Amino acid sequence: MSAFVGMIVEKIAEAAPIENSVSDFVAGVLENTANKLWRFEHRPDDGETTVEDIA
Repeated sequence: MSAFVGMIVEKIAEAAPIENSVSDFVAGVLENTANKLWRFEHRPDDGETTVEDIA
């Protein structure tokens, strides 16, 4: 039984870097999407003056 547990622990240790990579990728996609949505929501489409217009 300990060999079986050892095999499971080894497989989890091998998968951990993949999980971290996927997690980092998903976090990046979510951050980019949030930034794009924020910019879209703050567009001056009703004639408002923005900081970018003044500068």
